[in-house]
Amino acid sequence: MLKLVKYSKNTSSSKKQYSTIIEELCHQFSLEDLKKSTNNFDEDRIIRKSPFSIGYKGYLKHNGEIDYPIALKRMRNISDEWKFKKEIELHCQLHHPNLTSLIGFCDQKDEKILVYDMFNGTLYDHLRSTDMESLSWKKRLEICIGAARGLHYLHTGAKRTIFHCDIKPQTILLDNNMVPKLSHLGFSLQGKFSKSNPKSIKVDTLIGTLFYMAPEYVQTSTFTDKCDVYSFGMVLLEVACTNYNLTIFDKMRMFENPNLFIEQSIEAANFLEKFSANEIIDPILMRLIAPKCLVVFMDIMKRCLNIEPNERPIIGEVEVELEHALALQKEADDGKSNGDDYNFSLTTIPT
Repeated sequence: MLKLVKYSKNTSSSKKQYSTIIEELCHQFSLEDLKKSTNNFDEDRIIRKSPFSIGYKGYLKHNGEIDYPIALKRMRNISDEWKFKKEIELHCQLHHPNLTSLIGFCDQKDEKILVYDMFNGTLYDHLRSTDMESLSWKKRLEICIGAARGLHYLHTGAKRTIFHCDIKPQTILLDNNMVPKLSHLGFSLQGKFSKSNPKSIKVDTLIGTLFYMAPEYVQTSTFTDKCDVYSFGMVLLEVACTNYNLTIFDKMRMFENPNLFIEQSIEAANFLEKFSANEIIDPILMRLIAPKCLVVFMDIMKRCLNIEPNERPIIGEVEVELEHALALQKEADDGKSNGDDYNFSLTTIPT
């Protein structure tokens, strides 16, 4: 793993010194440049807030003439330096079209800022939008496939397996072409095991977002690749069920437990056993899904959310099944001679 060199008190520069490799692969911005790019961190430039960081939209001079849009992630707590360093280290090692692209960073005067290519909102933002046309069913499948490819790369494409640990619609960014990019690698865990050995990491403190955490992870504080698969299953559930009016969690409260609060964990598998796809999937979306496609999609989603981790598929299988679902949808759409909705019978709707 690439290491960041510690600050040297002997240097006359106010900048912290980083390894030559890091500097070659990742540009180091001055704080003054980033202040200018965001109009001194103007509140009107804020695009997202979290307990850990504030996101800003900024502009840098590109080729001396054109304003190039960028996204800045400004760490809110300097004690989170480990997350900051981890994102830089991982992005310098990892390169995949479905991972966010880190342009550079700033580590100056107690400011820790990561600079990325600008994005077109998160998957969650688009799921809650009233503009259904920009997120058709086929586009949702393509986004899920891309996100699965990015996660597959983390699990198997690097020298050591990397667990994302915080897969959710809010950490899946979309570019201007609606291509998904996994972000927030600062929470990820990197295994010190070989690919042929069991893949698990024991943690002292739970990492991630409670609603998306696998049940066994909450109970044992041990993370495996199947925990990421469970979180991805929750993403699939949201992609099918969340709309501008109701999230999947709203529906769970309405249908199953009105007293369910966001602080509580849920058992999605039990919820899916009680209610059919026809009841929980967004009704507008439901009319656009080919029956055979829906069967494959619901099956892989339920398998991802299985309470037993050994019964869950690996993410590579999830990717293949989603590609199959997309192929079935395209085949059905190509075979239709008009724009009528799909008709479902009781025997074609998966439970």
